[in-house]
Amino acid sequence: MKRTSFRTNALRWLARGLIALTATYAVYLVAGNVFLNTALGENTANRKPDRFQMQWASGHTWWPGRVSLREVTMRGQSRRIGWEAQAQQVEGRIALWPLLLRQLHVPEVRAHEVRGGVRRVDKELPAPPPQDGGWELQFDRIASDSIRRGFFDGFELLGEGRGEVGFYKQLRGGPMELMPSTAGFTGARLLRDGQEVLRDATLDARFAIDRHRREDAAGLDKLLKTTLHLALGGRTAGLNVAVGSRGDVAVTLVPGEGRADIDLGFERGQLTPGGRAQWTMAVAGNDIAGAVRNDILGIDVAVDEDIVLKATVPPQADGRLAVDADLRLRGRDVPLRDVAGLLPRASGHVAGAWHFDSLRWLSDLFPQAPWLKLDGAGSVSADVQVADGQLAAGSRIAVPEVDAVAEVMGNRIRGRARADIRLDAGKDGALVPRLQATMDCFDVASLKTPGTPYVQGRHLALSINADGPLAQLRDALQARVVFKDARVPDLRVYNPFLPRRHMRFDGGAGVLSGDLSMDAAGEVGRGSVRIAGRDTRMHLAGVQLRGDIDLDLKLRRADLKRRLFVADGSTVQVRNVGFTESGGESRRGWWARVTLDRARLDVDRPVSARGGADVTMKDVGFLLALFSRQKEYPAWVYKLVDAGQAQVRGRVQWRDDLLVLDRMQARNDRYDVLARLRLQGGQRRGDLYARWRALSVGMEVQGTQRKLHLVRARDWYDGRPHYLK
Repeated sequence: MKRTSFRTNALRWLARGLIALTATYAVYLVAGNVFLNTALGENTANRKPDRFQMQWASGHTWWPGRVSLREVTMRGQSRRIGWEAQAQQVEGRIALWPLLLRQLHVPEVRAHEVRGGVRRVDKELPAPPPQDGGWELQFDRIASDSIRRGFFDGFELLGEGRGEVGFYKQLRGGPMELMPSTAGFTGARLLRDGQEVLRDATLDARFAIDRHRREDAAGLDKLLKTTLHLALGGRTAGLNVAVGSRGDVAVTLVPGEGRADIDLGFERGQLTPGGRAQWTMAVAGNDIAGAVRNDILGIDVAVDEDIVLKATVPPQADGRLAVDADLRLRGRDVPLRDVAGLLPRASGHVAGAWHFDSLRWLSDLFPQAPWLKLDGAGSVSADVQVADGQLAAGSRIAVPEVDAVAEVMGNRIRGRARADIRLDAGKDGALVPRLQATMDCFDVASLKTPGTPYVQGRHLALSINADGPLAQLRDALQARVVFKDARVPDLRVYNPFLPRRHMRFDGGAGVLSGDLSMDAAGEVGRGSVRIAGRDTRMHLAGVQLRGDIDLDLKLRRADLKRRLFVADGSTVQVRNVGFTESGGESRRGWWARVTLDRARLDVDRPVSARGGADVTMKDVGFLLALFSRQKEYPAWVYKLVDAGQAQVRGRVQWRDDLLVLDRMQARNDRYDVLARLRLQGGQRRGDLYARWRALSVGMEVQGTQRKLHLVRARDWYDGRPHYLK
């Protein structure tokens, strides 16, 4: 009887338990499915819609912790990265007991027909400040065998994809981790802004991110916690480059027969040894003349203890870019923020052409010549050796066009130049830059009025040899400027350099030639300057002249601080000269050649000079005209004019408004003429002695007064003081 009663009670309790379980299960079914199929579920999931949103069309749950959702859409944003994902169906299991410990543990999620990606957004969403006690999210395995599309900004990957991802994240600024994950595609296409880049591609990737907090590795620094291996193969698209009639360039992706083969590993900021990447693309198009080109663009990366990079970029239609590079980058580190950090690690050989918006960096190759500036937009054709990121000996750089400015002795020479730069090895391994530049057209202006050129010329040659260590300055530089027959529209521009009151140009055009060697400061060390004028009007010591002039200055620096030059051997020639004396008498066809001996020239404005002079002249008519009118001389004096060519020796000085001729001796086998003349401001003083056969005369000049000495003229002249020592 007792046994029957116990059995009855047990059955009663079992029935009650089954009823409770059934009721609990029923409540769960009702509550869970109501939660999934009403706004209650989405409202709960979307409490922070700016950071995370999730919607689904319908869902069901038949067992506690197991959920299935249809037509799922998720999106969110972290800082400047926005992401989104869609799946036709999602099935997952949630561990319930960890929920009591504020842990959302999802051992497994399976998704079907997945599409998603990330993009950069304009408005940054600041990260919330870290706080304790945040929920822990752990998804052990999110898997899909039907990934159809992935994107990143303008890139889009389509195909048959699969993937498994696991991650851990603690909310409120806690640590995160991306567990070892995989992704793969077959028959894939990679698009860029809708244009095909890669097709028939296979992709396999393995990746993981070490557990860390945001403050330990934010932004790109997360790559220092990342491990990645990428294997990618496929056929690449081609490039079509077309140039319009106005030089405009259009680049489009077109079907091509290139190839991509990538097998690279990346581990916490470094490429792993043994990696290789090869990418080729066919390049077709027409140049501005309409000619069709077919080229191959190729990139080859190999990783051993260093990174070896080979790249071939064919000349583009506008000539703005062409590269043939073979470089070794020391080490395997990948610069995450400063790509320029690769440069000091690079050694090898690079040839090609580049277009630069500014060529100012060319001037940096010649720190010894701060007076030379190269700038402006232009292209560079280079064949260079690189050692530790620096140009090395054996490098050559050709620049078809560059704005060049050289500041020389207070003048600015400006023009569009063709330049060739060569880097040679110097003493002690120092680099020796050498420049050869040609300005097809140039102008010269004073630094005080750079906008008003006074010389226009063609074919100026500039050469620089920085023969010595780059740290040296003046002694390391050899520079030369050569030009010929540059046009000077108005020779009066030189008057500020002359003692204007007594020596000046009154009109006429001319040509200027120069061959000057300079130092680091742009100061002339030696050289020659030639000024030639035809049918030139001049004023000299009160006499008006008109004719051809040719001034050839030979310069050799004597004192840099004072800008003093030795001008020995300089010459002045005048031909076809006509001049009018103060009395109105005129002469034609006169000529003279002056050679400066022991001459010193100070080129500060105005120029001052002194030294000896040897003169060969047609006759002494001009010398006589400097002292007096023809009618004031005895009649026999002007027979000297017709007495033939004369040799003249004397001393010359000019400074400011002072012009001095002293110890002038003109003679031939028939006559002698001795003279001295001093002009300063409005004052004129001078002495002249002339002898012809048995006749002699002395002429004394004081301002406008003239006094003849007819008796013992030579004794009178010898008793007069010299003007120059």
